[in-house]
Amino acid sequence: MRTREIANRSLAQLVLRPAIFSFLLTTHFGAHAQDKPRKTQLGIFTGLAQANGFGINPQLGFVYERKFSKHSNLELGIRWMSSRSKSTGFSETADGRTYQYMRQSFDYFTMPVLYKFTSPIVNISAGPVLNLMTGKFETNESWRTMRQLDQPLNTLNVGAMFKVGKAFHFKDRFVLEPEAGVSTSAYFKRPIWETGVTLKYKL
Repeated sequence: MRTREIANRSLAQLVLRPAIFSFLLTTHFGAHAQDKPRKTQLGIFTGLAQANGFGINPQLGFVYERKFSKHSNLELGIRWMSSRSKSTGFSETADGRTYQYMRQSFDYFTMPVLYKFTSPIVNISAGPVLNLMTGKFETNESWRTMRQLDQPLNTLNVGAMFKVGKAFHFKDRFVLEPEAGVSTSAYFKRPIWETGVTLKYKL
């Protein structure tokens, strides 16, 4: 009987020791993995932009962010602004009243490459931005006034962007960052003012 108890105890120790060791090893590396900062973030941006002559229009975009030091990040992305409008009216001519109409649609894309200074109080981003605008006009022959842009459509140009924001971290991996900024483009005589919010996920 004594020999059987010793054998059972040895067998239990033989089974339990690897299990305990595996549990401690998993807990150790799991804790270190949680403590290790996540340097990459992917996100979705939504907001409003005011461009000269186009009023206020919605914006959508995607963001990639990579941390390379405590207060320094690289921020890349693409943003899309859409503008649609329609004008109708009448004009008096020698032959009487003439109906006029104009439809126009524009898609404006920006691709920022920004250095981002981060802190618990405020984040500041600045850098160049690549701009592209596509669009079309639809008019009848009597409409004489058409929108003139400073840059021809479908032409890439380089501008600049500056923005400030505040990051709110929640649920370990999510970041919500409201922001406001201004950018320049050869398509417009005046700067473009932007405001929005980005929801990011830490990889």
